[in-house]
Amino acid sequence: MRTLSLALGLALCTLPTNLAQAQAAPQGQAKPRAQPPSKTDNQAQALRLFEQGKQAYREGRFEDSVKLLEQAFALVPEPVLLYNLARAHEGTGNFPSAIEAYERYLASEQEIQDRGAIEQKLTSLKRTVAERELLAKERDEALQKKYAAQPEPRLEPPRSHLTAWPWLVASVGAGGLVVGGVLGSFALSKNDEAELAPSQQQAFELRDSAESFATGSTALFVIGGVVLAGGVTWGIIELVSQDDTAPSANKAELMLGPSSVWLKTTF
Repeated sequence: MRTLSLALGLALCTLPTNLAQAQAAPQGQAKPRAQPPSKTDNQAQALRLFEQGKQAYREGRFEDSVKLLEQAFALVPEPVLLYNLARAHEGTGNFPSAIEAYERYLASEQEIQDRGAIEQKLTSLKRTVAERELLAKERDEALQKKYAAQPEPRLEPPRSHLTAWPWLVASVGAGGLVVGGVLGSFALSKNDEAELAPSQQQAFELRDSAESFATGSTALFVIGGVVLAGGVTWGIIELVSQDDTAPSANKAELMLGPSSVWLKTTF
């Protein structure tokens, strides 16, 4: 890395005037008011920061080197610091900032022995930045074409989950009610015949037959009614639960037992 100018080094050899006066003041007298940092103090601090930045650059800590050199330049804006700052930016891969620092260095420093080499480096960095931007642009365009070429997903019509089973069950229940009604009419008919039977024996047999028909009619009415209600309820649930987002969330099953019939539903 380039070193600071000779003028900066010589300035460090002189002492601040206010510091000399403070040492010569006799005891018992008020010390002079503290003065702001002098130009020489800034130069000394800038030189320390420059040396630290140079050491960080040698150790590969390029980001630390950038920060230290920027602080040094803020204290003493020597053009040579811009050159070193540009090299530190190169180390971090921040080529746009390196280009800016090199251009400021070439513009602020009049006598540069290797100006031609620096200008060539500047041209090479600009070409590298332009190539990176071109590659990024081509990549973005390729991605846009890739996504544009993909066909849009086709929306399928919603599938119907309706089945004929609920209505078949309801039909069986309705049939049971019809048969129960027929058996009930037979029971009434047999009971009427028993009232007109010529003998007690015939009346007893007719009443027994009437009771059998009545029992069967009652059983069919109960079972048929339950089955009919279950089938209708099942069908209504299927109609209401027509939601393709959760086709298996709602279920209805007709459960048959030895002496009962019931509808099991799940929501």
